[in-house]
Amino acid sequence: MHANCSTKKVNISLVGGSGKMGKILKRLIDEDPCTTLSEDTGVVIDFSSPEGTEKAIAMGRPLVCGTTGLSDSHFAKLKKLAKTVPVLYAPNFSIGMSLCYEMLEQIAEKAKQFAKIELSETHNEKKKDAPSGSAIKLAEVVGIDKSEVACERVPEVAFKHQVKFLLHSETIILQHEALSRDVFAEGALIAAKFIFDKPAKFYTLRDVFG
Repeated sequence: MHANCSTKKVNISLVGGSGKMGKILKRLIDEDPCTTLSEDTGVVIDFSSPEGTEKAIAMGRPLVCGTTGLSDSHFAKLKKLAKTVPVLYAPNFSIGMSLCYEMLEQIAEKAKQFAKIELSETHNEKKKDAPSGSAIKLAEVVGIDKSEVACERVPEVAFKHQVKFLLHSETIILQHEALSRDVFAEGALIAAKFIFDKPAKFYTLRDVFG
């Protein structure tokens, strides 16, 4: 074990390793003294596609999944896998977004009776699913239908979500903007190191970040 590592070194396999997120994960895994990229899988990290997630599930190993655009069938398979190994799914792995979910739960609970809620998101034009998985989760948290999410796709790289609570004479705005894809890969590695020795269960980032 590396002298700077406070936990057992975690072997990680990637599904979607040739994609943008996969390349970032490879770099961060190499830089992290607590992780190593290996076919001797301790934890599988999947940032790929619904088809890739099928392959990740079939591996039958502890799984960290950040793939969006999954169907109810995929989630049923993830939860079935979680009966035998630890599985953690999140539509967004940034620590900041995890905090936003918690703050919005508190605000929405008190404001939904007298405020109109507007939710918007901005992503790169190459992102296939709209609304994004993160926006769908935000819609669930604040209690609006995903069809009400305003989706914008732009040529440049963008990762922005904004929730507005429109009151009679005032507005509350909570916005999260990721400045690079690194934040999602960093969160996924934290999640992988969290679940690798945990009992079988379907985990969320709230389990990781408290």
